[in-house]
Amino acid sequence: MEKIFLLKERRGNMYMGEIENIVKKIPLILLISIIVTFVPSFKVHASSTTPIMGQPQLTQEQALNYFKTRNSEKSDQATKEFISIVWQEANLEGIRADVVFIQIMKETNFLKFTGDVKECQNNFAGIGATGGGVPGAYFKDTRTGVRAVVQHLKAYCSTEGLKNPCVDPRFTYVQRGISPYVEWLGIGENPNYPDKGWAADNNYGKSIVEMMHSAKYLANEGDSQGNITTSKATINNLEVSLDGNNVVTNELEPGKAYNIKAYGNSSNGVLYEYWIKDLSINSWIKLRDYSTTNEVKWTPNKSGKYLIGVHVKDRYSKERLDNFKYVEYNVASPKKATVNSLEVSLDGNKVVTNELNPGKSYSIKAYGNSSNGVLYEYWIKDLSINSWIKLKDYSTSTQVAWTPNKPGKYLIGVHVKDKYSVQKLDNFKYVEYNVASPKKATINSLEVSLNGGKVVNNELQAGEIYNIKAYGSSSNGVLYEYWIKDLSINSWIKLKDYSTSTQVTWTPNKSGKYLIGVHVKDKYSTQKLDNFKYVEYNVKLSKKAVISNLEVSLNGKIVTNNQLNSGKTYSIKTYAESLNGVLYEYWIKDLSSNSWIKLKDYSTSTQITWTPNKAGKYLIGVHVKDKYSNERLDNYKYVEHSVQGSLIKTIVLDAGHGGRDSGAVSSRATGNIHEADIVQKITIKLGNLLKAKGYNVIYTRDKVDNYNYPSITQNLEDRINVANNIKADLFVSIHADSADSSSAHGYGAHYSSYRPRLDNSGVYMEDDVYYDRTPCDAALKSKVLSQLIVNEMASLGTTNRGIYDHNLYVTRNALMPSVLVECGFVSNDAEVRWLNTDPNQNKIAQKLYNAVTKLFSI
Repeated sequence: MEKIFLLKERRGNMYMGEIENIVKKIPLILLISIIVTFVPSFKVHASSTTPIMGQPQLTQEQALNYFKTRNSEKSDQATKEFISIVWQEANLEGIRADVVFIQIMKETNFLKFTGDVKECQNNFAGIGATGGGVPGAYFKDTRTGVRAVVQHLKAYCSTEGLKNPCVDPRFTYVQRGISPYVEWLGIGENPNYPDKGWAADNNYGKSIVEMMHSAKYLANEGDSQGNITTSKATINNLEVSLDGNNVVTNELEPGKAYNIKAYGNSSNGVLYEYWIKDLSINSWIKLRDYSTTNEVKWTPNKSGKYLIGVHVKDRYSKERLDNFKYVEYNVASPKKATVNSLEVSLDGNKVVTNELNPGKSYSIKAYGNSSNGVLYEYWIKDLSINSWIKLKDYSTSTQVAWTPNKPGKYLIGVHVKDKYSVQKLDNFKYVEYNVASPKKATINSLEVSLNGGKVVNNELQAGEIYNIKAYGSSSNGVLYEYWIKDLSINSWIKLKDYSTSTQVTWTPNKSGKYLIGVHVKDKYSTQKLDNFKYVEYNVKLSKKAVISNLEVSLNGKIVTNNQLNSGKTYSIKTYAESLNGVLYEYWIKDLSSNSWIKLKDYSTSTQITWTPNKAGKYLIGVHVKDKYSNERLDNYKYVEHSVQGSLIKTIVLDAGHGGRDSGAVSSRATGNIHEADIVQKITIKLGNLLKAKGYNVIYTRDKVDNYNYPSITQNLEDRINVANNIKADLFVSIHADSADSSSAHGYGAHYSSYRPRLDNSGVYMEDDVYYDRTPCDAALKSKVLSQLIVNEMASLGTTNRGIYDHNLYVTRNALMPSVLVECGFVSNDAEVRWLNTDPNQNKIAQKLYNAVTKLFSI
């Protein structure tokens, strides 16, 4: 991440700033001219290094004088206070204060803040500023901002611990101690870690050292004065070389690192600026801004014609350039990659019969040829359904593993292309293989036991817990499926679906004759079953009462969804058996208050009525015991039901994306987490909270086909129609955001004052967005809810990005209050990890619930 710190912010308007200072400070320029004339060039040699840790070589007064030559707008008192803070913070951590000061001057253009970072941020080294308008980190005051710079420098130059608590948000991203010298701070400057550094400029550290020398000599020379005379710089030569050999044919190859070197002349020294022009798309790329370095590296990665060029100007020139030179080069297209062989092996042995077995892990290996290296892409085609599966995307890996899990004919294939090819593929090879059907599984035995003792008389007793165990055989392993058939009513019950488990438990709760059975099949069988076995057992009445069923009905119709309405009278009925007859006791538990209500004491009555009068969740239950039992109860059964209030609100919850649309996807480092999965979890948690308080919650994912739709617009229309068609009271769409910048973070809410399906008076357009000066009631409530949401979420500790009046499809086309919530950024590694935890999803759901209930209470 450090590579992208040094962008426009660090360079923007620096030259214009210098020209303005020259106009304002002519006497000071005369002073500097004498220094430049008589002081030798401050080029930092490779062998010359400047430690970052240690005592400063500049005094605070010298730092002040140097600052005043470049920025005369700040008062001496304010500058002295700033410099004093720098010296205090640097000395505490053992860092050279003059290094910190000069780096800050470079990064902020002498505290003018001419780039993306603004003075109010107290960010003196562009920490977190990635360009493109991203401002980077904010610090509460000057001292904290300076401390962050000092700590970031210490991270680079030392492995010692910090004296103060860490305030640098990027401290842990730095590989500690890799840059002990100022000259090693830029990417490309460090001989040990050429791909790491503070800034993406291989002259970054050396330029800081040059500024330090300038400040030192300014202090030594005092009030010396003179004049600078400039002449136009000229270009003697521009050459391109590879591994030290000049390219004389003007032909280059993609993927090679070429050295571009220019030789110029000027009275005060030459500044060089390097450019590339891609003639195929007429696009310019600046390789390096003006500096005293006369060479630069370039690796072409695409074939075509290019101009390689250099601009030069005198070190003190005010012009954009004095001279330039461009030379056309051709980057040749790479030759096509070829496939030499493709083979499949098992445990190191090559498969020569083209016959494979399901469940085995095979190695697929390809050998190819290409001038720049080969990229391999592996594919499987299931010929039975004409379906393609990509095993592995293009990479340099020559092999991949595959485990077939279904018999049939398959094509195993590889695509190859040159490392720098822009084609979909250069060549391919496919070979047909047959995955054989597995042999049928067999059943060796089926037995029923109680407390470890095998049942041999086929007599069982109601209420006891029996263990059913089967033993089978198959070449690839056996799958077992367990069944019970109640012969008295000819009804089947599946105890357990297919699995590798050889046993299951069953408690018969009613007397009668039963079949106990098992189905078996091979682990990779595609059949419904390979074999089965059933044994008849007789279940006798128990001395203890046993419950077979508990049902709740309304007007003779059994309630199957466990949803009740307040004010309705329900019948609760129990079916149970016992040797001497059954006694029944009925209970209700209000889960919201954790209180029990006994509806009826023990009696022979099998049913009772109950009229709920309050919304909420309840347990409806029964205790049973034998007529002559001395126990408090023999058995019991409880079933949870939800009671909805008479004034219930209907809320449609829309988990963004889903189905074939994953939404935003996090970085590989975080496990490629899908936005659709995160928001679904938050949506369900919010729905559960609302349901617990009696709200009628509808999920769009339960109502809309998110796999088969002709367009995104149609999918959005389907979602909002779920709410519109049932005249819902509220529509809430839950999303997570994404941005090009990985540092973007925070939450926000969107609504639309423009409601074309409700009200078109007062509508106007601004910047391609419709607004309504006289919004309807639904739009006004949407804005209120948006503000309630961001206010609630403020306590979570993340950044509030505010509310937005946008014409998002689901917010503008709703016939009721509607909002779209962005819970955080999937593109931010830290934030997506935070979003993907169960406790934090619970917190977000609770905050959204608070906002919704507050809206309905207004």
